[in-house]
Amino acid sequence: MNVDLVRKQIPVTSRRAYFDNAGTGPPSIPVLNAINEYMADWREYGENWEEWLPLIIESRRLFGKMIGGAALDEVASVPNVTSALTALASSLHYKPSGNIVISELNFPTNIYLWHLQKKHGRAKDVRLLHRDQNGTIPLEQWEKAIDDDTSIVSVDYVSWTNGCREKIREIAKIAHEHDAFVIADSFHSLGVFPLDVRQDGVDALVCGMYKWMQGPHGAAFVYTKHDRLKDLDPNYVGWHGVQDSVVRRLTSQQDLFGKPFNIEETVPAPDATMFEGGSWGVSQSRLGIRVET
Repeated sequence: MNVDLVRKQIPVTSRRAYFDNAGTGPPSIPVLNAINEYMADWREYGENWEEWLPLIIESRRLFGKMIGGAALDEVASVPNVTSALTALASSLHYKPSGNIVISELNFPTNIYLWHLQKKHGRAKDVRLLHRDQNGTIPLEQWEKAIDDDTSIVSVDYVSWTNGCREKIREIAKIAHEHDAFVIADSFHSLGVFPLDVRQDGVDALVCGMYKWMQGPHGAAFVYTKHDRLKDLDPNYVGWHGVQDSVVRRLTSQQDLFGKPFNIEETVPAPDATMFEGGSWGVSQSRLGIRVET
């Protein structure tokens, strides 16, 4: 890799050494061009559905490729990691008198959310694991905390506090031995090292785009493994998250608004798009395609 050529694609590096990708990554020229293209498109056409919807579909495909080859219907476009985690938490089946296992190395959202599940009676106990003197959580702690009553194990690939890289595959293996659902937050890892959701064995993965991926705010993705989609029953859904959505009509070559939407009942989408509520990050979708090509 030609580092000098890469640096020329990131304007901020001509003026300073940038170390805050864990907060917000600096935009590259392809990112800025993609955003400018979106702004020009918006200026000239307003809502340009005919072009935007295929971009959303393509962005899902590209994200699936980035995390190790996830299928298109296993990926959904969402506005941020918090909304992805909230959607998952409100869709899962909780074991009676069950527990949730999390780590103090998780980002706060991936901690606060699970305490509320206990408060609202969905879990009897939240087991928050604490780091040792080396700043890590030994695998033995996970083994001790996860048992047959564990409903969910939610863990960050890499800690936002000290950069500790969790042993995701080993943790997922332990969790699955007890029939627990594994959620992984890859926000501080995707773009730093390769991920493979298949080999890692996670049931769901969430990631935003504005850190190491150097995309804009307001764009994120959630992956859910095929085999676990049947275990999800959303409590909340938007008009893009139903079985008969505009994107589904597009992919089946129907008129997007050729017939009224069914408002007599709510039938969530049978795939990961059940998590897509309303408007998508169109500029991010355009960016993904530009970077890929």
